[in-house]
Amino acid sequence: MIKRVIFDVIVFILVFIVPWWISLLLLLIGIFAFNNYYEFIIACAIIYSLYSMPGDRLISSPVFFAGVIIILYIIIQVVRNNIILYKK
Repeated sequence: MIKRVIFDVIVFILVFIVPWWISLLLLLIGIFAFNNYYEFIIACAIIYSLYSMPGDRLISSPVFFAGVIIILYIIIQVVRNNIILYKK
């Protein structure tokens, strides 16, 4: 549990310091390292709010982005559970 808290603090500090793609790599590592890593969704929302460009298109809508991130999280969890290394 303490490892997860330390990892979360490091990731959320780095979200504001390093480029978005490095933060995203760390978040993907967190998904595979910890069970039910919901911090992925929160951190992606922070990254989106920091790096998004305003616009009129659907792709720049915060609601669309939130839906895509939640669907991506579910897909990653399903794939992760089907990997042989994670089967119990």
